[in-house]
Amino acid sequence: LPVNRAALVVGGGIAGMTCALSIANQGHEVYLLEKDTDLGGTARRIHYTLDGMDVQAYLHDLVRKVYQHPSIHVYTDAIITEATGYVGNFTTKVTSERGVTEIKHGAAVIAVGAGEYKPTEYLYGEDDRVLTQLELEERITRGEERLINSRSLVMIQCVGCRQADRDYCARVCCSNAIKNALNLKEKNSEMDITILFRDIRAYGFAEDYYREASDNDVKFIRYEPDDKPQVEAVVAEGRPVLRITLPDYILGRKLAIDADYLA
Repeated sequence: LPVNRAALVVGGGIAGMTCALSIANQGHEVYLLEKDTDLGGTARRIHYTLDGMDVQAYLHDLVRKVYQHPSIHVYTDAIITEATGYVGNFTTKVTSERGVTEIKHGAAVIAVGAGEYKPTEYLYGEDDRVLTQLELEERITRGEERLINSRSLVMIQCVGCRQADRDYCARVCCSNAIKNALNLKEKNSEMDITILFRDIRAYGFAEDYYREASDNDVKFIRYEPDDKPQVEAVVAEGRPVLRITLPDYILGRKLAIDADYLA
């Protein structure tokens, strides 16, 4: 950035706030735009990392630093209505809780983060026992007894991705599943947890937690994209369960797993 020229940062998640602080600490004015009412993005729904870090404590400290920094101007409920100009000399019009603002800046950083995929598969939205990993983490953090005291839980990985309409790997899902599985095992060691996966991608030292989960009797079963798990709500021995069926390529036979919850 040219000296005394401002920067526009779009996205008030952890990446956007970290970027804003870095630029502001180098002596530039920063305009931080966030579409929601509060800063934090998806991190507001994450409570702990794989290695046990308190995400909410870190997030609250980061938000405090952003709001207290004299060179950072925060706009929440922000919508960009117009963007004009050229390299080093942009003008962006924004509607926010402050009203309509015209911001002149020399550079822009797009840090809009990621969104949680809401499945249409596997009875999600039809059965309250089917959760996303973020929803599962929130219930674990709240100490929901019905969940923590349940007998069994199955996780299905790569739902809605690594296929034709969404052909990438999000890279965070495997470690997030392992994190939640370990947390549940710590609270209820008798819970039967099975993770159905296509490829386990536990990068770097996350491999240690994958091994720890296996050592704690978390079961890992691989499936192929052309023969995905099937889910149905049934009653087994008088107990309502979610029955997940899939082929086990090692055993060479079909498996049926009855679960109290599905993530």
